[in-house]
Amino acid sequence: MKRYAIHLALRMLLTVLSAVVAGILAISGYDWIAAAVGCIAVWCFVDVLRRATRSVKDMKRLIDGVRFADLNFSFRPAIKKGLPEELARMLDDSLLQFRQKLMQTEADQLFYDTLLQRIDAGIVVLNVEENIEWINKTAVGMFRKPQPRKLSDLKSVSQELPEMLRHLVPRDVKLLTIEKGDISNRFAVTAIFFFAKGKDLKLISFKNIQSALEEHESDAWRKLTGVLTHEIMNSIAPIISLSETLSEPDENRYEVVSRAMQTIHRRSKGLVDFLNNFRQLTRIPEPVPVTFSANEMLADTACLLKADNIVFSFSVTPDDMSITADRALTEQVLINLIKNAWDACRDVPFLNIEIAVFKNEFQRPVITVSDNGYGIIPEALDKIFVPFFTTKPGGSGIGLSICRQIMNLHHGSITVKSEPDKGTIITLRF
Repeated sequence: MKRYAIHLALRMLLTVLSAVVAGILAISGYDWIAAAVGCIAVWCFVDVLRRATRSVKDMKRLIDGVRFADLNFSFRPAIKKGLPEELARMLDDSLLQFRQKLMQTEADQLFYDTLLQRIDAGIVVLNVEENIEWINKTAVGMFRKPQPRKLSDLKSVSQELPEMLRHLVPRDVKLLTIEKGDISNRFAVTAIFFFAKGKDLKLISFKNIQSALEEHESDAWRKLTGVLTHEIMNSIAPIISLSETLSEPDENRYEVVSRAMQTIHRRSKGLVDFLNNFRQLTRIPEPVPVTFSANEMLADTACLLKADNIVFSFSVTPDDMSITADRALTEQVLINLIKNAWDACRDVPFLNIEIAVFKNEFQRPVITVSDNGYGIIPEALDKIFVPFFTTKPGGSGIGLSICRQIMNLHHGSITVKSEPDKGTIITLRF
């Protein structure tokens, strides 16, 4: 670049000197010599102008190449252009790196586009104007053609779908049923927000969970059938055996008959109690959401349980926090959890049960019930929500199952953290 600048300065100086000398010679009467020197001045000027013009054309070519993404050209040999050799080499090196990065970007884009088009989850990207910025083939196949262009077009799939997607926020999971002919599929719908291309966008994922639900449903029925068969057979077998014994005629066995009848009564009552517990699991009403004060609900619950000598402490942050849910069902969940915590702390010298209500990072209500009881062994943690599973003597094993069903009906969740001899924390997320 320095050599080019020196060369250009010399050409311009030569042009000026030639013009001045030609002028002096013309004034002095040396017309032919003045004309020759003037020609040199004109040639130098034209050469500088030609190089400047070529440089401008080269820059225009570079700008057009960047604008139209066509960078398959070179600035060499520089002598035929208007650029200095060093600048031409730097531009060529930069173009080569730019082409390589562009090719890598295109390859990455093709890879991710192919990946997103081939995954079995439907993906839809919405902008703030509720126009569909991008949609993959799986989602198009789900919604049927023609391809939707905006959120309101999804009314053809379901009248409620646009409204559901409009209010869907991160960590929410909605269930969607789409019917095609005689086939019905259920999808888990989730969303995330992100910023790209200078826009606030919302990515919505539709995951087909029909086969998983059917598999879990079949597994649940197998487990339930096993539990029912086990309990019923445990009651029926001794009843049949005793009935056969009683069918044998004997006038002198009043005491044996009386004891047998008591046993039959006891086992029959146990079977009826078991079936009543099972009915409770299948008869939970649909929630009727209302907005209520968290402080007021906990105060009422504390007053109710005080009659059974059960006490606990609670805190609500902020103090005026409200929850929108079915209050009666929410209280039922809390009462079950508090009673479980009380049972777990019976042998603890300094019993401590605490309830905390607050909002998470998504401004969703969260309730935690913690105790300093004997905790839950790791082998039982994954079974505590299974119906009729219990570690308490005389327990029915349906309390936590009912709690989970109630939270599922609220589209929420219930999770447990526990360590033996360190207590338990149960978290409710609405």
